[in-house]
Amino acid sequence: MKIKLLTLLLFITCPCLLLAQEGDQWSDKVYSVEGKWKIQEDSGVLYFELGSDFMTLAGPDLKVYLSPIAIQDIDDRDAIDKKGGVMIAGLKSNKGAQKYPIPEGIQPSDYKSLVIFCPKFSVVWGGVSLETESKVE
Repeated sequence: MKIKLLTLLLFITCPCLLLAQEGDQWSDKVYSVEGKWKIQEDSGVLYFELGSDFMTLAGPDLKVYLSPIAIQDIDDRDAIDKKGGVMIAGLKSNKGAQKYPIPEGIQPSDYKSLVIFCPKFSVVWGGVSLETESKVE
């Protein structure tokens, strides 16, 4: 009984401990984005990771955001950072494996999409749906 109660309490207070999200289906907006991605917990920290097969066109100011807007509802030039989006980090490279810590207190399950966005020119490269791509492992 105590173990079941503790498991339920952990799930309610931090669902990230029991949920891993991953996929490889990107929704292109202005430019093509491809490759595997995942969100997972490691040593108590949530990370967004891009696989070694990740690739997109280079840009002047690319950043990775979590957005409350579903990827299919994001227009080509939506200002993600001005519509409730949370920046995870600046994109280190337009190709290859990368790993970014998600800011403390941010739960990906509270967002509908993960987006690569250029705030300098207000251009959405592409993104993934966290609603349809996610799965429990």
